[in-house]
Amino acid sequence: MKTKDLCIGAAFLLAMGLAGCEDSDMPGLGKDANTTYSGDNLTLTYGGSVMEGKQITFHTYDGEKASIEMSGALDLNALFPNENLPEIGLLAPGVVPGEIVTQLQNVPLTVGENGSYAFSGTDSSNGRELFYKGEVSATGMVMDVQVKMPDDEIAGTWNLADGQSLSLVWDTDGTIDLGNSSISINMLAGLASPILSDLIAGKLQSVSFREDGNVTIHYQKSGAGWQDSPLNMAQYYLHEGKFFLQLNASPILEIATRTRAAGLTDLVGMLTGLVGYLSEGIPLAYSIGTDGALTLTLQTEDAKAILQLLSLDFVAEKVQTLFPEEYQAIAQSLLQQLPELLESTRQLEISLTLAPAE
Repeated sequence: MKTKDLCIGAAFLLAMGLAGCEDSDMPGLGKDANTTYSGDNLTLTYGGSVMEGKQITFHTYDGEKASIEMSGALDLNALFPNENLPEIGLLAPGVVPGEIVTQLQNVPLTVGENGSYAFSGTDSSNGRELFYKGEVSATGMVMDVQVKMPDDEIAGTWNLADGQSLSLVWDTDGTIDLGNSSISINMLAGLASPILSDLIAGKLQSVSFREDGNVTIHYQKSGAGWQDSPLNMAQYYLHEGKFFLQLNASPILEIATRTRAAGLTDLVGMLTGLVGYLSEGIPLAYSIGTDGALTLTLQTEDAKAILQLLSLDFVAEKVQTLFPEEYQAIAQSLLQQLPELLESTRQLEISLTLAPAE
């Protein structure tokens, strides 16, 4: 054997020996703790409420400090266990709004009973403050995260604006076929704005943008009265003058499949349409008027992409039921012709106006 090969072999054996010594001398669980926690072996709370659809990678070299990486995990196999589908992490939003991946470095560890690792600390980045506390044991990871996002002019509770809270601008040459007659989309958009505003007014009372980035709505659930939406289903952040709405895809898709609203084909269609919006969020323009009202606007290209989802059968069926009986025929015709109409659309803007809560 050549001298060079002997040196390489000796270096490899030495490294293996040092690694073995390091592991044997490592306090606590050692390398057994180094893995990615998700699903049943991860209990993550954010803002005091359980947060689903996330994963946390834990790694320690010496049992004294660790690196922790938090990100999203879209586990399709949990929704369809018989299909042998992969986990899609990169498509899911992260734990902290606006951060696809959040990394915590050099986290001090305390060895507890049965070799478990306990840890806590703070992290400041991107103008936000993050407080964390957790434990890794032989059975999994428990972690609590509290976040204070940067102060902004949107944070707080906003009521649905009086009058026409939803406005629709739709510029296209398309028309809706109503059998014996037709109506231009431009005219329909003008008629639809007050109708849609009335529909929303009966279902939505207020929207809260919390300091941890959570978005909750106070809405009326059929047969259950007024209530608040769950935490950690939707989050927001501001970036480069835009408002981004992030949806936690995993629990939303779980509800859709649990209620048999969506099958595998439906799910694939939905994910295909949302692929550009899952991790970073849906961008909206925002402005605050002289009267203090907040207006959020879904602009043309994003509006066209999002509205394409309404052409999916199971989505269209659900949306159509939201309209009063007298508008059912128009809604059905619109949804059936939607792909063709969107293709010829020059401008499409959907705006929601909110008033400051007193």
